[in-house]
Amino acid sequence: MRTYYVDETGFTGEDLLAADQPIFAQATNDFSDDEAHQLIKSTFGGVRSAELKYNRLARDGRHHDKIVELVRALAADPLRAGVWVAHKEYALMTLIVDWWMEPLAHICGLNLYKDGANHGMANMLFCCLEGFWSASFRRKLLSHFQRMFRSRTLERYNECRTFVEKENAQIDESRNEILRYFSLSFTVLGHRHVENVPARVLDIALPGLIQLGHHWNERHSGPWELVHDQSSNIAKQKWMWDVYSSADMAPARFEHPGVVAQFPMNVVRTRFGDSAREEQLQICDILAGACSSFCRLDRSSPGDLLYRERLSEAGIEKLTLGGLWPSTDVTPESLGRKGWDGNVAIEWIAEQMRVRDPPPRS
Repeated sequence: MRTYYVDETGFTGEDLLAADQPIFAQATNDFSDDEAHQLIKSTFGGVRSAELKYNRLARDGRHHDKIVELVRALAADPLRAGVWVAHKEYALMTLIVDWWMEPLAHICGLNLYKDGANHGMANMLFCCLEGFWSASFRRKLLSHFQRMFRSRTLERYNECRTFVEKENAQIDESRNEILRYFSLSFTVLGHRHVENVPARVLDIALPGLIQLGHHWNERHSGPWELVHDQSSNIAKQKWMWDVYSSADMAPARFEHPGVVAQFPMNVVRTRFGDSAREEQLQICDILAGACSSFCRLDRSSPGDLLYRERLSEAGIEKLTLGGLWPSTDVTPESLGRKGWDGNVAIEWIAEQMRVRDPPPRS
């Protein structure tokens, strides 16, 4: 049975605005025990450590050379490893579109998942909130929505509504149009909608794991075993992953931009591994850390800029399998989603989940 491994960095649960960890990355590979051992031996020979961890290796730049060499070796065969990466503040914006604006559009008879309109809206709002206000205002607005969806209390709901309405009352008409996207759902959907939103909707670990699973399934039909680092918090949503990835899911195929969603994903076993014993997980940790550093390094710092350039030259961008990242693309053509309707896959998956076991009680 084929096996792929996953580890992550930058996980902060449903807090997507943690200033010290703005990037979330999940790395994966399908190396055998011997392949992983030889790869670590060839790139980190001489490093005395029972378990290789990116944060320790990258400290003070002591082992940047070895990290770059590992990335170079992985990029030489990008079908064996990869990274799903998310800009967490932007990810929060996409989730607000999904859970606050899309339900309103649906009530009004609009399909926000057609032609990538949900992605275009997220990009437009992310850029406009900074362009017409500031990056700090955008974070403040998003923080109110994050608190509202995490607590679901009437108090946080009213705080968020008051913040939006107060700002709306003191701005000019051009900016009022932008905030209207955030304000209308307070009137139409109300607090009851927030109370009924599924648990952990702001947790982006599961969507990333699903994307990685689809990539492996596209490369080989399996059956697969997934080994995830045991320190991960994905265990909280494992029941959903087990249903979604199971080998007895009905056959279906959806051509998503950037990834093919092929069912069944044919994952017959998911277990949590010990990275001290399974070197594939150490490779995942180093790759995820390197990708996170590449995305967030201070480009004005000579040391950071040099390290970033070396990671780029080694081919780290070749290893990106997808993710959530802001852009200025807003049209179906520029988004690569002309004629695509994401709602077809969403409705099919929702029906598959409904007919299976419900989540365990916490």
